[in-house]
Amino acid sequence: SSEITGDNNVIIINTPVHDEEKKLKIALELTKNNVIFVSQEGTIFDWFDWNAVEQKLYIELLSKAKAFLYHSEYDKKLMSVFIDKFVKWNGCINIFVDEPRNFGDGEYVSLPSPIKRYQRGMIGHKLAIDFVKDIPIYSIEYNRPSGINLLSFPDNYSLEGIKIHSRMPHYEWMGFIHGSKFGIDVHREFSGGNCSLEYGALGVPLIGNINLDTQRDIFPDLSFDFMDYDSIKNATHLLLNDKDFYEEISRKALDNVKAI
Repeated sequence: SSEITGDNNVIIINTPVHDEEKKLKIALELTKNNVIFVSQEGTIFDWFDWNAVEQKLYIELLSKAKAFLYHSEYDKKLMSVFIDKFVKWNGCINIFVDEPRNFGDGEYVSLPSPIKRYQRGMIGHKLAIDFVKDIPIYSIEYNRPSGINLLSFPDNYSLEGIKIHSRMPHYEWMGFIHGSKFGIDVHREFSGGNCSLEYGALGVPLIGNINLDTQRDIFPDLSFDFMDYDSIKNATHLLLNDKDFYEEISRKALDNVKAI
């Protein structure tokens, strides 16, 4: 509802949502008599794709917010152009396994990012099929939405050697991760870091982008610049062949994710 009631509340505004212009106008009304924090889903660049009116409203909202709730130092640095007050805002998870993984656990390698837009998933997919030979590889289905950014969202497709798994409810998703030997999730941009948390909470190793705080904190030995292909290839080789390395990564991940 657009009706605003109540004062002196602490309110978290999370973007993006549908109908951004309407929601941002409501958020601006709320800043008059309440303490507003702003958080953002997805890649930090998503709001740059909004139309001009929506971007103007969002910048105004940031100027009136108490602080921006940031997921990573990368996001904080970018948003410091628009706001100078920040609060670290990690994701959260309440599911943990009791014991780390054994080297023989897992039936496939999982690629949680589909081939789409900012994630540039094709690179991770190609690296996977080049170096993962004796175990299946699964990626997540992605279907291009209709009516928006058609050139930015490729259709659902995969490279030969990668099987596509349909999208699923969260409890099935956690089972999908648990069935993995390890995951590869290296792409140019990143979001809130829940994927790293979910893999870490299940003790499943995940190779990922070092600029994502949760990835770097949980999997320091598997975190690389997204173009550091040699290190990504080496980590993939070690997870497939080095028992001690694999099991140490799993043990450290469980310890680290509980400490976040």
